[in-house]
Amino acid sequence: MKRSIVYTLTVLTVLALMAFAGSTYAMMNSGGNLGTTGSISGMMSMMPMPTSQMMFSSGPTTDPVLGSGPQDSVPMGVGTIAVGGNMLTVHAEVGQFQMPMDMYFALYAPSVDPFNIYLLSQGGGLEPASMGMMPWMTGVTSIDQMPFGANIPTSMLPKGTYYLGLMATPAGSNMATYYLWMTNFVIQ
Repeated sequence: MKRSIVYTLTVLTVLALMAFAGSTYAMMNSGGNLGTTGSISGMMSMMPMPTSQMMFSSGPTTDPVLGSGPQDSVPMGVGTIAVGGNMLTVHAEVGQFQMPMDMYFALYAPSVDPFNIYLLSQGGGLEPASMGMMPWMTGVTSIDQMPFGANIPTSMLPKGTYYLGLMATPAGSNMATYYLWMTNFVIQ
């Protein structure tokens, strides 16, 4: 039980750092994947299993980018808001994993609720991570999903910076190893 709490606290801490990582990326990189349009297929045949706790941060892209491995993949696109548009379409896509994975999808919106990180549930709702670390998807070998639907007008959402996290950990594991990809977008 104590080991589970330690891993849960570790993941919560990492997810809380998404705000810092996203801000740091935005300040230090004006290029990179910012504003990328269209999926880019790499030469990756299968995504290797994580052997440690690996985190990757990128600026917003319109569509997911499939790279040659976890380090150059950007598995979350946010639609036209990435290039100054007024529509949000969150699209999560990860190529084929070697073995089944559990996927966690996190949302942090400090201007809306600075005290909670929310996890997408299997039913499609958002639950505070403090209520427990339940995966969004279990035992999957790839994903290609739009968890909130397509073309949400930004006028329907509160202004502020939003941070997204997608974590892949071996199915049924204790989260000792994972890939965590982070991105953000701003509604003005």
